[in-house]
Amino acid sequence: MKKLLHVLLASLLALLCVTQTCAARDFPQQARRGDMQAYRYPLMKIGERVYRLAAGSYLYNQQNLIIMPASMNIQTAPVMYLLDTSGDLSRIWLLTREEAAQHPLVK
Repeated sequence: MKKLLHVLLASLLALLCVTQTCAARDFPQQARRGDMQAYRYPLMKIGERVYRLAAGSYLYNQQNLIIMPASMNIQTAPVMYLLDTSGDLSRIWLLTREEAAQHPLVK
C-alpha cells in the first residue's frame, strides 16, 4: 500500500511539472518583440535602441521565473517587452525558440 501511495504521489508530481512546462505564456497585447543584446546595467539594448530598466521592472526567463538582470548569461536573446509611461522597460520576457517563431520580428 505504501509503495502504491509513493507511485501515485510521484505520478501526480510529474503531471504537475508537465502541465507547467507545457502551458503557453500569454503576453500582453501591447508587448513588443525585439532582440536584446548585452549592455551596461541598468541599460538594455533592444534592436537599435537603448532603454533604461524601470524601478520595479521584472525580467522573466524562458520558464517564466523572475531573474535578476545580472544573472543573465547570454549575449543576445529574443524577447517580448513592455515599456512604462516614461519609456523605460517595465517587463521583459526571454523567449524560447518556439515562442520566437510564433512572434517574429516586425521590421
